[in-house]
Amino acid sequence: MKLAIIGAGMAGLAAARKIQQLRPELEITVYEKSRGYGGRVATRRRDGFVFDHGAQNIKPSPEVEQFMLHNLPTDQLRDVTLPIWTFDAANTISAGEDEYNREHKWIYGDGLNRLGKLLGEGVDVRRAQRVASLRRRANDEGRTSSFVVRRSSETYQLFDTDNQAVDEADMVLLTPPAPQTSAIVADSGLPDGVKEALTGELEKAAYTRCLSFALPYHRQIERPFYALINTDRKHAIAWLALEHAKGPERCPADSSLLIAQMAPQWSLDHWDVPVEELAPQVTELVSALLGEDLCDPLWCDRQGWRYAQPTSVADFGVLNRVGAEHGLFFAGDYTAGKGRVHLAIESGWRAADLIAHHE
Repeated sequence: MKLAIIGAGMAGLAAARKIQQLRPELEITVYEKSRGYGGRVATRRRDGFVFDHGAQNIKPSPEVEQFMLHNLPTDQLRDVTLPIWTFDAANTISAGEDEYNREHKWIYGDGLNRLGKLLGEGVDVRRAQRVASLRRRANDEGRTSSFVVRRSSETYQLFDTDNQAVDEADMVLLTPPAPQTSAIVADSGLPDGVKEALTGELEKAAYTRCLSFALPYHRQIERPFYALINTDRKHAIAWLALEHAKGPERCPADSSLLIAQMAPQWSLDHWDVPVEELAPQVTELVSALLGEDLCDPLWCDRQGWRYAQPTSVADFGVLNRVGAEHGLFFAGDYTAGKGRVHLAIESGWRAADLIAHHE
């Protein structure tokens, strides 16, 4: 029996790891359209600077925290001890509340993408391989191309964007953001009513966009906080972090690095604007917020997250109840309606339990 997992983000990798434990006889292959692990838990390196340009830290549930502390290497795992403070539309900064600081803020010294790499150890991950559609084929139809007939009554063929066959599997777990998963389902050959039920549920999950900017400086920028979060949702900046507070590995000596993640509407309004035009606007906003002239970064690195934060829910139970009858399973933080690393991991674990007991 073979399982194909689409997406090497937190949900897909967590599911693969758990399924390996629960059903070691099951052959598992993960397909990831990008060249990295972890999805939005992403790290970039440039000119000696190391920065997390997607998820900023991990504030896990007790179950995920115990997993990280006792099941994964912890040599690079650190808790950011400086607090998170708040700010409003008038750039008024206030000391952080318990809501933002009572939990651990875990990071990895060499980048959050270490978590994806750790989860992916021992897993067959095919990177830079995009799966665009699925097609069912009953086994009694014999061989298709060079594929070997599987033991179940029907299998799925996986096709890329050029409509070329990639692989075949008895079961498929889909973990990309809901709109991307819906597009795969919509382009797949599924029985009448099944496709409509799945895409209808997936379309309930809406997302905000986020433009994330990394701004390095060849001088020290010190504050009594690690990051600022906008609480009234009326500022162009949603989150501003001192990335160098995560540890000395993050910057060359006597340097600093800021991460500015922009508010959803600002990000949408400026989505297609070149970084050269956006950089002066962003640095002016950052300067006004911190009360310091920060309009001269060494460079400006831009990352656009089209599916940054899910804001509404697609029901995990509905998706997997409809899909399981046809060997399809679903996981992702959109089934919780919030963009949190631990929620994606827990969603992958839930899907793994279903797959482990599926015949």
